[in-house]
Amino acid sequence: MESQSAVTLTPDQPMVAHEMCQQAVMDVLMEAIPKNLMPRTLQVVPVFDRQSDRYQLLCQGWTAGEKRVFHPMIHLEIIEGKVWIQHNQSDLDIGEVLFSRGIPKSQIVLGLHPPSIRQLNSAYAIEG
Repeated sequence: MESQSAVTLTPDQPMVAHEMCQQAVMDVLMEAIPKNLMPRTLQVVPVFDRQSDRYQLLCQGWTAGEKRVFHPMIHLEIIEGKVWIQHNQSDLDIGEVLFSRGIPKSQIVLGLHPPSIRQLNSAYAIEG
């Protein structure tokens, strides 16, 4: 994923260290795991790959009708110092939660939206 336009950070928005981004992402995802998942035959599993900077909550299990469930709920990546929200099927506004954890919006990319849509929300980083 190459960026077409770089975001210039203002002096009051310094880049957050990589380790802080990793910890914030993992903390947010752990807190996003539902406590009472229905049906009880489903579970949400955190999948963290710190070496490749990919972080995911995976929903898996079976429904009452014996239908297999296996899909990502949330998928985040850290790419070139920015947290990319690649997928979000939760009720959480992951960008706002990360921001509340100290990650500046200029360091968060809404990768789940096409680049043309990302430009409409100038609060977040705009990447190609």
